[in-house]
Amino acid sequence: MRFVHPPKGSRPGSAKPAGMATVTSRELVLTALEHREPNRVPFNLRPSHELIQELHRHVGEVDFAEHFGHDVRYVGVALEERPADMPEAEWVPQPTTDAIAETSRATREFQERGLAVCGAYACGVFEQAKHWLGDFRTLVAPQEEPEGFARVLDRIVEWKASIYGAYAQAGADIVWMGDDLGTQRSLVMRPAQYREWYRPRHREIVEHIRAIRPRIKIAFHCCGHVTPLVRDLIEIGIDVLEAVQAETMDIGGLKREFGKDIAFWGGVGAQSVLAQPDPEAVAEGVRQTLATMAPGGGYIAAPCHTLTDEVPWQSVLAFHEAVRRYGTYPIAT
Repeated sequence: MRFVHPPKGSRPGSAKPAGMATVTSRELVLTALEHREPNRVPFNLRPSHELIQELHRHVGEVDFAEHFGHDVRYVGVALEERPADMPEAEWVPQPTTDAIAETSRATREFQERGLAVCGAYACGVFEQAKHWLGDFRTLVAPQEEPEGFARVLDRIVEWKASIYGAYAQAGADIVWMGDDLGTQRSLVMRPAQYREWYRPRHREIVEHIRAIRPRIKIAFHCCGHVTPLVRDLIEIGIDVLEAVQAETMDIGGLKREFGKDIAFWGGVGAQSVLAQPDPEAVAEGVRQTLATMAPGGGYIAAPCHTLTDEVPWQSVLAFHEAVRRYGTYPIAT
């Protein structure tokens, strides 16, 4: 198998098998997230700046997602700028009415082209607390100063809900929230601590988003090992677990146990699959991931995180080639 760029001007993301009616990328994504099998597995990839530059060296100044035909596009909402005399930990910038209108315009433009739209990621409650307070204080504050810590978290919830809610107002197909709750080996806190301090606040954010648009899809980003909390995420109303780091979780077990209740977005190991120097091995790793995660729908194929320049360029090509080659339904297992 030879891994090459798609022909100039091609749109592999919207290609269809011979004799099959055209299905837009947006329809593919929304069908998959309803736990049904579309014509093929929708896919995307988040590249680092270095990989974008690598693409430019090979084919010129083209958009990465356009070139490879990704099914998902991201939109951001601008926030108010922080005054120079305002400490960062006291500044909770809000999306303005004009900013939401601009995001809505960009969203409509993508959707009119048949593309699915996801709001840009904004870190969640736990991550923001760490940013303000530091890792150590965030982890010990529930025991040492619970009342003050609760006030900090509630302030974060109100702020993040306004940001995530802006994407719902703008008409995005997917709101992307989350918190990094796992390490390479385990959770960063006991499940009971998550359920006391963060689950109710995540639920509050989900309810705020749903109050704006009840049927919008909500994706929850979490790196690392998060298996013990997947049922919690389902119960608070999360539609999609994003990242799905194959090096830290049994993705087959996730699909078997939770696949009817939550969709998965990611799962192709950046460390275990895409960092390999052999494109054939990368293609085989992608094929195996598709065979595990794609049957029955409920899956968007993607690396489990933003790819860095540690991933060989040939692996980037191999990922796209393998998704196109092996991602047509019915999936071979």
